Amino acid sequence: MLEAYRKHVAEREELGVVPLPLNAEQVAELIELLKSPPAGEEEFILDLISNRVPAGVDEAAYVKAGFLSALAKGEAVSPLISNLDGR
Repeated sequence: MLEAYRKHVAEREELGVVPLPLNAEQVAELIELLKSPPAGEEEFILDLISNRVPAGVDEAAYVKAGFLSALAKGEAVSPLISNLDGR
């Protein structure tokens, strides 16, 4: 997923346009990476979840919100994002 998105960014850059935001499928894949991040990719993963998911009622935003809700409830864990209790 990360390499595919990097390729997308490079292709869009060549065209002089900004990369598209992540779609719901990409966000789901990204969430799995947040649960067990590959070494050296932590910053990139956090940047993607923070800045490349569209806000609002988009499907991707819904997937992200579901994960963040699960984190807050302690139903999911990520070494990169703590829940409200600081875990």
